[in-house]
Amino acid sequence: MTPKPTCAGLGLLLALAAPAVLAGFDEAAAAFAAADYATAQSELRPLLDKHDPRAQYAMGVLYENGFGVSKDLPQAAAWYLKAAEQGNSDAQYNLGAMHEHGVGMPVNYPEAARWYRPAAEQGDIDALSNLGVLYQNGQGVAQDKVLALALYNVSVAYAGNGQTQAAQNRQGLANQMPLDEVKQALALTEALLKPGNLQPGLEQYLEQTAR
Repeated sequence: MTPKPTCAGLGLLLALAAPAVLAGFDEAAAAFAAADYATAQSELRPLLDKHDPRAQYAMGVLYENGFGVSKDLPQAAAWYLKAAEQGNSDAQYNLGAMHEHGVGMPVNYPEAARWYRPAAEQGDIDALSNLGVLYQNGQGVAQDKVLALALYNVSVAYAGNGQTQAAQNRQGLANQMPLDEVKQALALTEALLKPGNLQPGLEQYLEQTAR
């Protein structure tokens, strides 16, 4: 439950860049692969001027790891925040992880949950898993083991294999839960996995349980 591997994260960022804004990303990716971080930053700068969230996320990766710049966790968090506010799920996840684990800032579970949730609603498997941990432990949110197990299940389903942290988490949690709660979690899992229902389904469940 640590921040995403940053090299892989940046590679994913570049790979998913929309064709209309690839100019600069291809060059940045090549420079990053060659550890030419100065060139990578140069190629990202025009995109940063346009407030492109993927470029902002990339700058967060550079500052978090000290790639071509002095390692600066508050600066990394600032770049992640810019991207996260524009809906970049990788930035939302990393910002949540920094708050959860106190990376460059005090531990703040409510803020961790705040940023994990929108990433989870976009299907980010790590955000789903980590948000499940917060609900399992009641950290920053009201404890809800049914929801925690469902989030683990959805994470595993999206990952497409059982070799994930969420798979380990769900097995341990399910062994501690009464059978009727496990059945509730399975029903919730089925609802959340319906096409297009992850975000509205989660919102509906939380509204119902808050009453």
